[in-house]
Amino acid sequence: MSLQPIQQADPRAGAVQPMPGVTAWTNRRNRVRVIEVHYTADPAKRTDEWKRQAKAGMPERGWAREMEIAWEIPEGEPVFPEYVAAEMRRDVPFNPQARLLRFWDFGHVCPVTLFAQLDLYGRLIFQAELVLTNSALEQQIESTMAMSYELMGRRDLDCFDAGDPAGEKEMDLGQCRNVLMKRGIVLHCRPSNAGSYENFRSRLLRRVQVPGEGVTPACIVTPRCPTLHSALAGGFHRNPKTGKAVDVHPYKDVCDAARYGNDNLEGATSAFFQKLRAVARQDAAW
Repeated sequence: MSLQPIQQADPRAGAVQPMPGVTAWTNRRNRVRVIEVHYTADPAKRTDEWKRQAKAGMPERGWAREMEIAWEIPEGEPVFPEYVAAEMRRDVPFNPQARLLRFWDFGHVCPVTLFAQLDLYGRLIFQAELVLTNSALEQQIESTMAMSYELMGRRDLDCFDAGDPAGEKEMDLGQCRNVLMKRGIVLHCRPSNAGSYENFRSRLLRRVQVPGEGVTPACIVTPRCPTLHSALAGGFHRNPKTGKAVDVHPYKDVCDAARYGNDNLEGATSAFFQKLRAVARQDAAW
């Protein structure tokens, strides 16, 4: 089985999946080789029936920590409690023929670009992530373009780019949208507000019918997005005393990128979705 590269935040950069349920990487800081074994490494534990029996009586957060390897989950409640890792964290083959969706979050601490696809059935699939640290906008652009080429295998890309509405405002980084435009990247910046969180929570609650699979979540996070998974599983959480979301990085950043992208997809025209689905039909794997 070929190794599948996974883009992730330090110290797990360069991680690979030698087999389902097993992730391996070399810690950048101490050069120690790490092997992470998820319960799905055992074929007998990949069925819904096994999950139901094993999860019986176990609190959702306890399951996430002990079984989904989300040890970073803090005491506070997650901002997105609708995220059910047992259903939504799964591998979906990358479709090089489908349009690439790139969701951007700008900032000094942890700039983020999420790479996603929308399949024939309307499922939003987060396929990869780019999480940087204290990086300038130009570096984020270069890294995003390089990773896009790595994912798609070609440079003539027709991507759908969406991001932080602040990208239209003057910032220390410059006017982000204009900088991206000079590089040929048209950033969709639909105005966002408190409802943005509710929109994404609605996406997490949605289910769609997929032939051969049955009813599945309308939002899927592949193992190639470990930071986003950890954030949704509780890394991005609320202060147990105040109930307000805690600005912890990079978890807030990846969640912001995800909801900005979802906002702009929700506001896209029906013609856009028809085009995406037409492309998806070209791949028999779907």
